[in-house]
Amino acid sequence: MRILPGSLLFFALACSFIATASEPQSLSARIDGTSFTSDDDGITLVPIGNASGSFSLSATTQGGSAYPPPKTPVDRLSIICSGLVAGKPMKLDSKSFSRAECDVRFVKGVKMMGGDPDAEYTLDKDHAGNLFEVETVTSKRYAGHFSFRLVDAQGAAHLVTDGKFVAEDRQL
Repeated sequence: MRILPGSLLFFALACSFIATASEPQSLSARIDGTSFTSDDDGITLVPIGNASGSFSLSATTQGGSAYPPPKTPVDRLSIICSGLVAGKPMKLDSKSFSRAECDVRFVKGVKMMGGDPDAEYTLDKDHAGNLFEVETVTSKRYAGHFSFRLVDAQGAAHLVTDGKFVAEDRQL
């Protein structure tokens, strides 16, 4: 079989385009004053695509999606909201949260080999400072910021502040 030089060039360009088609994702926040950062592999954005405009944004501790998995527990942040109009920015404030348009969970210390996490916090829907905003939507990329008040099983408050994200719908 003979390979033509033009074919090799086309193949190299195609591979280069595929490798750079997606820009890196990022998500960071402060949870109880401690930095939480995820990396590109740890972020998943899934627009659910129904009439309510729901979508799911989740992230694990930076390096938490590595293979082999880390030996130390990882943390996971999950934000599931409705009210997104496809291709449009949105802002969900404390009134939106009280109508149960969002569910937010932070699970601390998830063990890779099973077992109970160290702690789990859920959204305090009545807190006036809850905010989730998608500021820009470009094609399949979403960027925005967030802040929440979460509560643990005993009712103690945990603040999520300075949250910001750039995530991409990478479904085929």
